[in-house]
Amino acid sequence: MRRSFLQAALFAGLFGGVYACASHQAANAPDAPVKVAEGVWFQNNTADIGKFGSNVFWIEFTDWVVVIDTAFPFGAEAAIRNIKETTKNKPIKYAVLTHYHADHSFGSGVFAKEGATIVAHENARRDYLQRNVANYAKEAAKDPLYAKYKACAPDVTFTDKFILDDGKRRAEIYYFGQAHTTGCIFTYLPKEKIVFTGDACVNGPFNYMGDGDSASWIDVLTQVQTLEPDTICPGHGPTGKRDLLQTQKQYFLELRAQVAKLVQEGKTLDEAKKAVDIPMWKQWTGKTEMAADNIAQVYMELTRGPLSWEGDPGVTGPAIVCIPMEKGKEKPRLKYLSGGLSPEDLAGAKQVAPNVEIVVAKSKEEALKLAPEVHGAAGNFITPEFLREARNLRWVQQASAGVEQLTFIPELQKNDQIVLTNMKRMYGPPIADHVMAMLLSLVRSLPHYEGLMKEGKWGKGQDAPFQGELQGKTMLVVGLGGNGSETAKRAHAFGMRVLAVDPKDLAVPSYVARLEKSDRLNALLPAADVVVLASPLTPETTGLFGSAQFSLMKDGAFFINIARGKEVDTAALLQALQSKKLQGAGLDVTEPEPLPADHALWKQANVIVTPHVSGQSPGTKARTRQLFLENLRRFASGEPMVNVVDKKAGY
Repeated sequence: MRRSFLQAALFAGLFGGVYACASHQAANAPDAPVKVAEGVWFQNNTADIGKFGSNVFWIEFTDWVVVIDTAFPFGAEAAIRNIKETTKNKPIKYAVLTHYHADHSFGSGVFAKEGATIVAHENARRDYLQRNVANYAKEAAKDPLYAKYKACAPDVTFTDKFILDDGKRRAEIYYFGQAHTTGCIFTYLPKEKIVFTGDACVNGPFNYMGDGDSASWIDVLTQVQTLEPDTICPGHGPTGKRDLLQTQKQYFLELRAQVAKLVQEGKTLDEAKKAVDIPMWKQWTGKTEMAADNIAQVYMELTRGPLSWEGDPGVTGPAIVCIPMEKGKEKPRLKYLSGGLSPEDLAGAKQVAPNVEIVVAKSKEEALKLAPEVHGAAGNFITPEFLREARNLRWVQQASAGVEQLTFIPELQKNDQIVLTNMKRMYGPPIADHVMAMLLSLVRSLPHYEGLMKEGKWGKGQDAPFQGELQGKTMLVVGLGGNGSETAKRAHAFGMRVLAVDPKDLAVPSYVARLEKSDRLNALLPAADVVVLASPLTPETTGLFGSAQFSLMKDGAFFINIARGKEVDTAALLQALQSKKLQGAGLDVTEPEPLPADHALWKQANVIVTPHVSGQSPGTKARTRQLFLENLRRFASGEPMVNVVDKKAGY
C-alpha cells in the first residue's frame, strides 16, 4: 500500500512553507535503481510522496559516492540501501542539493547521519534555514521517521562553481543564475556528458514555477546547453537526451510569448488562463489542460517585472481592502486620484479594474478638494494637508523608485492603514546602462576626445587623462536593489569582480562575488576601483559618503552616483576630485539639484554630470505602466500589492 497524501495539501505545503506529510505507514519501496551510465544510478521516488516524488541520483567515484538530491527521509533511507548495494558499500562523501525544496532536501539529515557533507549554493542554504528548519521540526513532532533525524542545512556552499575530482572521475557543479529557485545548481560529468538539473529541467507534467523567474530561467537553460551534454538527469521523471533542455526552454519561450500577447491585448489573468494553448506542452506532459499556476506566474512577471525571490518584503505586501468584500457580492466601487491618464492607459485601467473610477486633479489644490472621497492616489498629490482630509485613503502609488519625499511625512509613515507602493526595479535597466556609459566614458577618456573632435584635431592618446580598462577591476555597488543589481550584472559581464553591500538579507546573485551588510562599507572601500552609489535616500544613507569614505578609497578610483545627491558631501567629493584622490566621477544626481551654473563641479575635466535623467527610456515607461495597471487590478480586488514600501525603513 502506498503512503497516503492529499495532493492539494501536499502541493500547497511543499512549496508554501507547510509540509503536509502523512504519518508513516506500510509503503511500497521506491522504484528499483536504474543505471544511467557506468557508476551512475538513479532512484525514482514516486512511492516516497506520490506523484511529486523527486529523483535521487548517485555517482560512484573510486573510493566514495556523491549523491544528487536527498528526497524526503523515507526516500533517503531507501536510496542509502540502494547506494550500498550498487556501489558495494562505498561511503557517501557528499550529498548535493540542487535547491532547497523539501522533496529535494528534507532527507539531508539521513545522509548526514551516514557521514555525508551536504553541498549547495549559498542561496539554497539561506532558503533552507529560513523556510525548512521550522517545518521539519513540525513534521518530526508527529512523524517518528522524521524524528530519527535532524533538519540538516548545507555544510559547504559556493556562489559560482564547485569541483569534485578524485583523479579518475570529475564532477563540475555550476550556478548560472535564478531558474526554479535562486539557488539552482547543475552537476556536470564532463567525461560522461551527463547533467543533473534538479527541478530546473523536468521530464513530464511536474513544472512548478513558484520560486522561478522564467526570463532568467530561459537564460540559465541556454547556459546549461553550452555544456553540450548527451544525457539529462532531471529532478522529476525519467532521464532524457540533450533535447530535453530545449523542450523545457521552448515551453517557457512559448508560454511567455502567448502571455505577453494577451497582456498587450489587455486581457485579464483569468482570460489569459483560458486563452493560453501550447500544443507541445500537452504532447510533452500528456496533460489536456495548461498549468494555470504557470500562466499566472508568467502573467505576473510580465505585468510587474520578475520577483527577485519569493518572500521579498519589497515585492508583495498586504492586501488592501478599502471596503469589506462579501463573498458572492459585487466588488465595491472605489476611486483613484490621478494626474491624468492617456486614453490607452484609461482603457487599460477600465479593463483591469472596472469597479475603480479614475478621478483627475490638475493641481494639488484640486486634489485637496477630492481627498475625502478617494481610496487611492498618485504620490505626487500627497502632502500632510491631503492626508488629513483623505480619511478613506488606503493606497498611494509613487511614480518613481525614490520615496523619500513621502516617507519623511509623519502622517504617512505612522498611518498603518495606508500602503505605499513605488516603481523600484522598473528603472533598473536604463540606469545601469547610464552607469556603464559614464564609467566607460571616464575610463576611456571620451570627453577628452570629444573636445578634440570639436576642434577637428586627430589627437592620439598621449594627452588623454586616462586610458584604462574594466577587465579585472573591482566594482563596489552600494545598494543591491533594482538599480544596483542591474549595474552589477553589467559590470560582471565586462569582466569586473563585483562586491556589494546592502542592509537586507539578500540572496547572493551569480554576478556578485561578495555580498556584505551595509555596516561593512568602509571595510570594502579600499578594495574598489569603482564605487557605484545606488542606495535609497534614508536617514541612514543621508551624508553616507564624506571625507572619511573618500579617503578610504583607492588612489585613482572612480565614483558614480545614480542614487540621490544628499547621500554625498559635495564639498568632500569636489576635494577628492581636485586632489586627484579620485580619478573621476559620474553624477546623475547632485546636491544641490539642479546644480547651479557656476558650481565648481561643472569645471572639472574628470567629471561627467547629467541632469537626473538616467532612468528615462521607452522601456521604463512600458514597465511602469504595466506595474501601475497590475497594482490597480489588485487594488480593485483586495489582493496583495506589488513593490510595497517599508515606510519606516524608507524603501
